[in-house]
Amino acid sequence: MGVIPVLGTLDDRDLIVDQATNADVVFNTASCDHQASAQSIVIGLTSRWKKTGVRPVLIHTSGAGVLSDTSSGRGESPTDDKHADIWDDADAEKHAAIPAHAPHRLVDLKVFEAAKSGSVKTYLVVPPTVFGVGLGPFAEHRASIQIPRLIYQSLIHRTVQYVGTGQNVWANVHVGDLAELYLLILEGALAGTAPEGREGLFYPATEHFTWAAVAHRIAAVFDSTQILPNAEPTTGLRPGWFWGSNVRLQPTNCIALGWEPRLGGAAAMLGGVESDLALVSQLINA
Repeated sequence: MGVIPVLGTLDDRDLIVDQATNADVVFNTASCDHQASAQSIVIGLTSRWKKTGVRPVLIHTSGAGVLSDTSSGRGESPTDDKHADIWDDADAEKHAAIPAHAPHRLVDLKVFEAAKSGSVKTYLVVPPTVFGVGLGPFAEHRASIQIPRLIYQSLIHRTVQYVGTGQNVWANVHVGDLAELYLLILEGALAGTAPEGREGLFYPATEHFTWAAVAHRIAAVFDSTQILPNAEPTTGLRPGWFWGSNVRLQPTNCIALGWEPRLGGAAAMLGGVESDLALVSQLINA
């Protein structure tokens, strides 16, 4: 396939530093919460800049949970959640004010430190709820996070739940459309046309949905497959940012790069619950 794998873990500091030192471009898609590996990448890329005089590119994957700090997390609608904001990736000032205790933020700050030093061209991708089956030979074995975990939670507890009223709103993006954005950012980074550093923010959002709608769809799939017949979604999940917050996004910077999501939004996401259930079931039975 033209890929040379290098075996290691996120805790293999020297290995990651060495690989980053020899890289012109790094896509970090492994973890948005592993500080040590992010630091190792930055150290390696900084070393490369010192050796070559050319700033390498770091495209780092964060997560939309970092934008949830202004939400109550109680499953309220945006109208009732008085602190819920709409986040625009062109508003660098607002993003810079996110507190360090927000999810994923400490790792993101490592990336911004590299940008501030002037040694690395950095770009921060902040995906919301990712759905869909990607392309390529490994895609069918990969699950996303929020919806598969809600399916798993429902299977284990034999009930489908949401937080509060479940009318809280999140954005979504198909994994294929997300992959296209990474390529556009790379093209813009190499051409010098993409915003970078503090302004290099990208919030890929296709459409918005409520978590109650997700719960009802999961219950319908459970009913149709006789896994959990006549399941009626109810409130009961613990408040928090993961399923209880409001995260609404405006992808201004993404659109400016020419990004056009083509693989569907909320309807496609809900239509993919069956495939999520099949993958979760495989993982449980493995």
